Amino acid sequence: MEAISARSTNYNKTENGTSIVPKGEEVDKDIFLKMLVAQMVNQDPFNSQDPTEYITQLAQFTMLDHMMSLNDSMEYLVGVNNGILVNTAMSTASSLIDKHIEVKEFDEDGTEISGSGVVKSTFIKDGIVYLEVKLDDSEEIKSFRYESLVKINSDKENK
Repeated sequence: MEAISARSTNYNKTENGTSIVPKGEEVDKDIFLKMLVAQMVNQDPFNSQDPTEYITQLAQFTMLDHMMSLNDSMEYLVGVNNGILVNTAMSTASSLIDKHIEVKEFDEDGTEISGSGVVKSTFIKDGIVYLEVKLDDSEEIKSFRYESLVKINSDKENK
């Protein structure tokens, strides 16, 4: 269609003044409807197109719009769910304060880091719950991810 083609790559509008959407940017309903109207206005009256094509295009765009809306809703729900999970983990981790535990995790090289000690505090960093543990063997306080918890020693004396 000549009516909506660009004259030059230096311009960001068509011959009729319709904005050109740069590659990678989203096309919204308004742009789609403007293109559809421009297509209808500029068609040859003696050789008109089948109106079912327009209806099909509009239906496809509406379905796409609903799918994108559903995707946004799902992303929101996932975010809410993650927030609930972090709050639940933080609540459970906080109940471990002054309890003797054992932890095991792996560093970036795959080396196992394990230890045992008394939980002194908990905190959240970047959506991850951490336990601050006063280690038995060195009296050093070290942070471990909550997920690295292996065992809660209820019968051991707190140090």
